[in-house]
Amino acid sequence: MLRPVHMLGRDPQACHTWVNAPDVSKLHVQIHWHDGRWELCDRSRNGTWINGRRIAPDQWMPLTLHDQIHISSDPIGHWSVTDLAPPCTSLLPDDLAQAPIALHLHGNPLPDTQVSQATVYVQNGQWVLEQSTGTEALQDGRRIRVADQAWEFVLCTLLSTTLDLEQLPCISPTIPDLHFHISQNEEHVTLNLQLGSQRIGLGERIHHYALVTLVRQRLQDMQRGIDHHSQGWLPLETLAGMLGIDTAYVNIQIFRARQQIAEALAETFAVHLSGLPPLVERRRGEVRFGTYACTIQKGSQEEGRLLPAVL
Repeated sequence: MLRPVHMLGRDPQACHTWVNAPDVSKLHVQIHWHDGRWELCDRSRNGTWINGRRIAPDQWMPLTLHDQIHISSDPIGHWSVTDLAPPCTSLLPDDLAQAPIALHLHGNPLPDTQVSQATVYVQNGQWVLEQSTGTEALQDGRRIRVADQAWEFVLCTLLSTTLDLEQLPCISPTIPDLHFHISQNEEHVTLNLQLGSQRIGLGERIHHYALVTLVRQRLQDMQRGIDHHSQGWLPLETLAGMLGIDTAYVNIQIFRARQQIAEALAETFAVHLSGLPPLVERRRGEVRFGTYACTIQKGSQEEGRLLPAVL
């Protein structure tokens, strides 16, 4: 996976792709995304060939599909252009045997969807890393370590000015209302989103109960007169115990809830979750439900209601 500006050569400290061949210069060839296309520039003394022809040094050449690029007589320095898609914000693994991760705006559980200990997603127009210790903004080049795996966060700055607006119908300050309906035996929880006069049902999901549990904690603290800044916080281990699952699966459920709501907002309401407050807030070792209007109905009775003004 190419970075928006990518250097290839024999110097492993200065190059993004290390080519260990004697006829390769320390800084041999540079590739970048410019004006909607990939371009290549020879920075070497030994030469670069495209489709068998040596190109002039220090001149940017547009790349086309199926171009053959040679910077060495050794096959290690031979490439074919197979994809001209623009660069994307990604995680590049330290372990080269692992594939890079092209990041999705709705959320990316780490190290994987089965054992989620952290999540990377867009919040308020900024890529963030959410862990049990809290949420932090990510800068280009930030090292991320989760479990026994490590990545480098690569921000596609050339696209960040629009934040992939092709994928974001709009950024809206309007916050949807969440309406939960719980069966009397609490075995079934459905969720509806309300935005203005529009409503969409998200059906019954296991992760809805995790959200309901956090909403209930906030309601209890509100009724006890606890300040809204302190309302609703639960240690992650306590929440896991209340749900009867381990903490890794709690993180997975939070990820799935955020993903489902984000996709529904983008598809039905043309609103992107990245422009809204966090669905679930985090601080060191604790989580709570975010500042959303919310209603819980159990059976035919309303159990509780949260309003943004109260939150």
